[in-house]
Amino acid sequence: MELLVGPERQWLARLGEIAAAAGARAWLVGGPVRDVLLGLPRPDTDLAIEGPVGEVAEAVACELGGRVRKTTQFMTTTVVTADGDEIDIAHTRVERYESPGALPTVAAAALPDDLARRDFTVNAMAFALHPDVFGELLDPYGGREDLSEGVLRVLHAASFEDDPTRMLRAARFMLRLDLRLEESTADLLARAVGEGRLASVSGARIRNELRRIFALSPAGALTAIQNLGLIEGMGLPPADEPVMTRCGRIEQAAQSLGLAIDGPTALAACLGLYAQGVGVGPDDLAERLMLDGAEQDGMAQACALVHSPPDQLLGGGPDSELFFALESVRAAGALACWAASGDAERSRLEHYWRALRGTRAEITGADLIEAGHEPGPEFSAALRAAASAKIDHGADRDAQLRAALSTIGETEG
Repeated sequence: MELLVGPERQWLARLGEIAAAAGARAWLVGGPVRDVLLGLPRPDTDLAIEGPVGEVAEAVACELGGRVRKTTQFMTTTVVTADGDEIDIAHTRVERYESPGALPTVAAAALPDDLARRDFTVNAMAFALHPDVFGELLDPYGGREDLSEGVLRVLHAASFEDDPTRMLRAARFMLRLDLRLEESTADLLARAVGEGRLASVSGARIRNELRRIFALSPAGALTAIQNLGLIEGMGLPPADEPVMTRCGRIEQAAQSLGLAIDGPTALAACLGLYAQGVGVGPDDLAERLMLDGAEQDGMAQACALVHSPPDQLLGGGPDSELFFALESVRAAGALACWAASGDAERSRLEHYWRALRGTRAEITGADLIEAGHEPGPEFSAALRAAASAKIDHGADRDAQLRAALSTIGETEG
């Protein structure tokens, strides 16, 4: 534990003391241990407990002025601190898979058994937090050596059969940590893909893994899963080179549009590019991956924009025409459209997204009523005329009202 110094060391030592006072032994386990060994900043707090998990969770929450937020059927509990940070606390346990791809059933077990159920050697390590042995590293599968050699290795031959989502996790760890598959692990993964193991996994579980992968690097995510054969493993046609190239531009698109993108947005944009490029129906893809409403809408819009971009992106018409053509575009659609467009279209899209998006007329229907008009369908055209006057001519509120009233007059006339 010499890699942890100062506040981090004190924080983990205090958690070990709290657990000991509750009659339990605590370890920092899994990904946080891996990240500490890699020198990555601010590792998550992920505790494994031998003993009364509920009592430890309540004691930690009390100590930190937080609360216990949730407890699951998988013997895990989440504590939310007063600062909003989360601490995952789980009983050391074993898992049994009733069928390939199913969620596991769990039972309490000792720490060595808990580490044996994990996915890769680099995630099967633990730091002791108990006061008597604080800082000791338990590494039964050589995870630290694999980290130093840049290798990703499964713990046992049936790993991808027990939980096929581990294939997607392999892509994520390779991308995030710059690891390569150990030779026998690569063979096991290829065999699991060939046996169609991912077909047994629910769309929701696949979607959740894809979100994490695309959050890391939209540019590299599709390449990573394609290179492992996982797209075909999901029962989908492989992406061709144009699709890969366009997805590789998503991060550049975000920078050009001034967007900070999350995993769901990046996933929706790339899926839209993929669906349009390989001819998969967006509805079918959304159903397979059980996308939520926002992701489904973003993907469908991205696909449509790439297939048929608005004429206003190509021409040099007034800004108001560009505004009304793009006002319903979501972030995922904008990213995909930028990635698939030429320089002129990108410039127009950037102008809309940075300068025009969100523009609103300064008058409302109430102003038109006050001017003596009854509400009706002509109000929509009138308010549109007010917005156009503002966008194209910088009209102030009075000028916007005149434009709106003039439009109503033309409509009524």
